[in-house]
Amino acid sequence: MAQVKITFKANGSGVRAAGRSNGVYRELERRADRVIKTAQALYEPHRKSGDYGRGFRKIRTRVRGKAAVQVVNIDWKAKLLEFGSPRHVIEAKGRDNGGKNALYWAGARHPVRKVDHPGTPAYHILRNALRKAGRL
Repeated sequence: MAQVKITFKANGSGVRAAGRSNGVYRELERRADRVIKTAQALYEPHRKSGDYGRGFRKIRTRVRGKAAVQVVNIDWKAKLLEFGSPRHVIEAKGRDNGGKNALYWAGARHPVRKVDHPGTPAYHILRNALRKAGRL
């Protein structure tokens, strides 16, 4: 009985074409959607306005010549929620700079010129969502 062997070797142009196909991008975007959905669930307990949750975007890109999809958040609070902030001083702008001479918020005893902010903890929402979505 005779045997026939066929060996398929991927050539460079075939691999590059497969990396550009819409099917590959669709699968990557499906996975990105899962990460975004998980991130929104992790963000929910910290939600105030909902801007961060609406700020998620998927961007088609290439990494070392291969198809990739990035998950980004365009809201200005994204960096603070992901990485936190160090201790810092918040000062009133003053009337000369178009602001007020003092700071006040609900619950404060009286207006003050400056406040020592203790910083914001890092919640690592996107990092944890990526890890959690990989296990789903």
